[in-house]
Amino acid sequence: MLKVSLDNFNKNVFNELNNTWAIITAGDKTVGYNGMTISWGGFGIMWNKPVAYVFVRKSRYTHEFLDKSNSITMAFLSDEYKKAKSIFGSESGRAGDKFAKANLTPVFEPDFNGYYPKEAEYVFKMKVLYNTDLENLPSDLKNNFYKDNDLHTMYVCEIKEYLVKE
Repeated sequence: MLKVSLDNFNKNVFNELNNTWAIITAGDKTVGYNGMTISWGGFGIMWNKPVAYVFVRKSRYTHEFLDKSNSITMAFLSDEYKKAKSIFGSESGRAGDKFAKANLTPVFEPDFNGYYPKEAEYVFKMKVLYNTDLENLPSDLKNNFYKDNDLHTMYVCEIKEYLVKE
């Protein structure tokens, strides 16, 4: 992977998140790691830093790693890896190694202390700056998306590096 300036990022983020999906991987060498597919999120500037926003339900195994470590990556894989993205979105890492099951290779970056799938087209290496639980939602949103009260936590993550496949 090559480190590239964020100024070179020219993707349609709405399409990338909603249709392509991303795999986030949270954790580090000390606590371990787990990944999951996301389609909710965004990018922007906050506190004078480039950031990404990701949303993870409290019931997801990845949530535990986000709470133990501030290392997180957001990786985008080509459609060739649709089945892998589906595994990351539908199966729990509590039951086994999703990377192995999806035939993806976890890459550890020692300078960053985090992981991402080697097969990614591009990756954002990030550090969690802030998180908050989505609790005070309007009743229509709560009724439509959280009938079981399994709320999301929003993580605001500083983008430290942008990597693209060579």
